[in-house]
Amino acid sequence: MKPVGFTRQDAARISNVVRTVERVGDTSVGGWYPYRGDDGGDPVRLGKTTAAWNKGTLATITLYESGTPPSETAASPAVTLEKCVNKFANVATGKWVIVAKGGNGSWYLISAEC
Repeated sequence: MKPVGFTRQDAARISNVVRTVERVGDTSVGGWYPYRGDDGGDPVRLGKTTAAWNKGTLATITLYESGTPPSETAASPAVTLEKCVNKFANVATGKWVIVAKGGNGSWYLISAEC
């Protein structure tokens, strides 16, 4: 049998092919580390309260992410996030809020219109 040579360039080429094949269907964002945020959505969402939302309670938030800023509108039909958690302060009906998804999958209030 004849010996086969294996260069640094051969190793780099094979490595690139393996990485490409392994990434098929991968949803990670760049580099070697998979994205750890929301599955299929943005990490923060803009919406409005549908009722008064007191500190320490859950609420349904209507998302306002259609339209061109600063004239965002609700989608038709409306898109909502249920069981959002308020750890901060009482928020009145119809106020702008921003919620973020926590590591446990729940949405948490991070900002609210005064």
